[in-house]
Amino acid sequence: MAETNKPETVARRDAEGWYGKFTPADQLGIDIGCGADPINQTFDRWDKPEGDATFMDGVPDGHYHTVYASHILEHLSNPWLAVEHWYRILAEGGHLIVCVPHRDLYEKRSDLPSDWNGEHKWFFLPDESEAPCTLSLRRVVESRCIGGVIVHCETLSEGYVANGEGHPGGEYSIEIIVHKPIEQQQDDTWDTLTSPITIAELKARVIASLSDTEEEE
Repeated sequence: MAETNKPETVARRDAEGWYGKFTPADQLGIDIGCGADPINQTFDRWDKPEGDATFMDGVPDGHYHTVYASHILEHLSNPWLAVEHWYRILAEGGHLIVCVPHRDLYEKRSDLPSDWNGEHKWFFLPDESEAPCTLSLRRVVESRCIGGVIVHCETLSEGYVANGEGHPGGEYSIEIIVHKPIEQQQDDTWDTLTSPITIAELKARVIASLSDTEEEE
């Protein structure tokens, strides 16, 4: 079932200004495992023909401003390694967005196999892990997105209907968004120990640095 463009999801994200914040169309992005349900028509797409979504072979480090992966992580044998590589291809200043089914809203059971998709290899909860098959999405992401900042980790349940023992309706997902900070480049104005300079050269660097600061202000 197409999850990304459900009416409930689109309406909620529109109201929140979510698309402009996290999936800007004028920035390079990729949708992993989207099939015919992409988050953005301008984004690259990665599906089975492109290769194993765990490794993202051939995609350079730091290539995409947005990496979006909805309802694919639960299909992968090694979700930890997948998240590591998804974060690897994320550019500094960008966002990694991962959505998975919420175990208690979607599966409505604690043990595999899934009643709704026999290809699911894991169940997920936001913060709790329960052996043998339920993982905490937050913990998986925190363990592999080294240096990343979690913007939020939320349960999405807009329009949710349990439908008894039947397939649920509405939203029934967990969404986590990770920001990859821009690394601060070292200012070499004061790096006189490793690169000896004269007093005149040091003064020139300081003046240039102050001028740049004033221009920015």
